[in-house]
Amino acid sequence: MRQQRWGKLKAIALVLITYVFAKFQGGFSSWFLFYSSLVFLVYEVVAYLLMFAKLEVERELDRNRLQDGEDVIVTIRLRRRTWFPLGWNMIMEPLPARLAGVYEPHRQLIFPWFKREVEFRYVIPNVPRGYYRLDECVVSGGDFFGFFERRKVYSISQEFLVYPKYKELTHWALGDGSFSGTVHVSHRRSDDVAAVRGVRDYHRGDRLSQIHWRASARGTGLKTKEFEHQAMNQAVFFLDVEKASYHGKPVHLFETAVKLAASLIAYANRNQYHYGLVYKQAERISIPPGLTHAHFLRVFDQLARVAPEGQELFARIVGREALEQPQGVTLIIITPHVEKALISRLITLAQKGRRVQVFLMQNESTISHEQKQALQLLGANKVTCTSIHMDDQEWKRIGGA
Repeated sequence: MRQQRWGKLKAIALVLITYVFAKFQGGFSSWFLFYSSLVFLVYEVVAYLLMFAKLEVERELDRNRLQDGEDVIVTIRLRRRTWFPLGWNMIMEPLPARLAGVYEPHRQLIFPWFKREVEFRYVIPNVPRGYYRLDECVVSGGDFFGFFERRKVYSISQEFLVYPKYKELTHWALGDGSFSGTVHVSHRRSDDVAAVRGVRDYHRGDRLSQIHWRASARGTGLKTKEFEHQAMNQAVFFLDVEKASYHGKPVHLFETAVKLAASLIAYANRNQYHYGLVYKQAERISIPPGLTHAHFLRVFDQLARVAPEGQELFARIVGREALEQPQGVTLIIITPHVEKALISRLITLAQKGRRVQVFLMQNESTISHEQKQALQLLGANKVTCTSIHMDDQEWKRIGGA
């Protein structure tokens, strides 16, 4: 601010000095210097007033959904309504808090000259999983002679999600078509000809795709297909996000847990198994089982946002949320620590006929004696248990990649 204030005073002082010199000296040369400095002062005033008066700043992202480790390309576009050569612009893009300590904010110096629109791109490389928001774009500007500098902050909100990277599992022990019991559905796909068992009269609200046109053409009114009630595979994933569960453990352990959940969900989606997701961070997230592309994106949106910041006991969440799941749905528990309260809840669920599988995330190559006893106790009560190490080789115990 001091340099900017002194710069203005210097420009005014230059005009005053040339005026005084012309008054005392006289002649063509002295007055030529005065009028030249006067034109210079007019340029400085116009440039100062129009620097941000007609400036529009836009930001675009090449995509708002990407996977862990991919790059995001950011496009910044500056538009002016005037062609007047105002000087230079410095654009600075502050990064989100999670990236601020990894990369430097991007800075770009441009000279618009007579252009009304200037565009440039920059890359944020290797973005880790998470939710990110780009809020501000700081634009500085000044004249060609360095007499003034102005700064303005443009609020441009841009959001993007980075999905966890998952592995393509070739098989899953509980993904053989029998792990979800006998959950029945009241509707069937209209293109499944083998599931049609008969026809009935059309009722208001029936979809057009369910109308049996051949039977309706016989002249007895519209007929609707009736389908067999078939069982469908369902699984609900319970992800442990309790802060205390990951205290004193490597940061990558939670990322491995999210990666495991994403890999199993991708396997379920690929094999037409209905799946849901439950966890509680600041808010309760409970996504019921489903199988559509929109449902897949909804689940992965939550996996991108999740962080180990939950305060409520994971055992309490499992006990409460499991009661709201239909009988026959497989409960998939992903946690780094199996303690007494959780063991008690899981055994109770297994005794009530619930099918439960536990994935115990480990940062050590060998499991502790305490955790080993816990898994043995769960296994004795018909709870399937699998310990997973962060090493990639351990993924072969699930289903390879």
